[in-house]
Amino acid sequence: MDLFSHLNWYSGDFMNEDGEPIKSIPSGKLILVSDTLESEGSFLIHYFLQSIFKATSTNNSSNSNSSSITQQQQQQTSNNVVGGGGGACLLGLNQSLYNYFNVGRKLGYNLTTEHNKGNFTFINGLSTPYRWIIEQRLQQLEDQGIDEEPPLDSISQGFNPFPTIHLIDNKNISSSSSSSGKNKNNNNELKDILFKIYNEFINDHKKRLKNNKTLFIIDGLNLLESHYSTNPSGSNMDIINFLQYCHNYIKENSTTCSMVILYHSDCDEDSKFFNLLQYESDLTINITGLKSGYSKDIDGQLNFIQKDEKNNTFSRVNPIHYQALDNSIRFFSMGSRIQ
Repeated sequence: MDLFSHLNWYSGDFMNEDGEPIKSIPSGKLILVSDTLESEGSFLIHYFLQSIFKATSTNNSSNSNSSSITQQQQQQTSNNVVGGGGGACLLGLNQSLYNYFNVGRKLGYNLTTEHNKGNFTFINGLSTPYRWIIEQRLQQLEDQGIDEEPPLDSISQGFNPFPTIHLIDNKNISSSSSSSGKNKNNNNELKDILFKIYNEFINDHKKRLKNNKTLFIIDGLNLLESHYSTNPSGSNMDIINFLQYCHNYIKENSTTCSMVILYHSDCDEDSKFFNLLQYESDLTINITGLKSGYSKDIDGQLNFIQKDEKNNTFSRVNPIHYQALDNSIRFFSMGSRIQ
């Protein structure tokens, strides 16, 4: 079965002329992917990218083979292809570009090729340490009696097969800031980062053709939230406000963009922030293990919580099982067999 048609069938908003659910990422939606250490959710990020790039390649191939195809036929072809086509803007806060690149090769797409086509933009959130991360690390090294950080390997130092966007500059980082102005500097740093992310998302969306969809991906949000663990004077409402700005922009451009956020819910000591994320999101995908235990044919379960904006209520969509293979992800209804 297809994940996107499963979601669109329940929402009822994305149907083709035959009344069948469209096999594309729901447009105009903010989607929260929640995982745990036991059931890691990065495979969904790679699945979204694979679906977009494969659909884009299929659409381009069909357009080149038929020069007389109409705009309506192009849209119908795009809707019938899993993923829907378009491009992606990925903010990497969880994995390095090297990881995304290698996984992409296994799944059948090349990030360098997609970037050259204008279909992929990577915002490197791990290239330069954040001020509050530096302060945490310096304290850890001091507690361990280590004078300086061990050198990084060549891969961690930089893997740049194509130009990427950096959130912050080394020149703006100073680990020797005075303790009196530490919290103030950290607050300003996070707000500047959130402002830059918002602008980069919008600029990337505007660069694409009107007919192409853009998927904004944040993988994952926990790194930015970690700012508040060392800065009690701050408020994680800065992140919620940032997401509200993004959500409003997505609604204004509901036919051409969506957003997916990965968040490790078990890293949050209390559930307040996670509840706020769920309330802001149009759809929450909770990734869990199997209640029955281990199975060689099933890796876990996807649970869905869908928001009804008109009534401001939440409803559960029938869960599905998944299996993560080396070069694909398979989804199927609960109780069914893998064909």
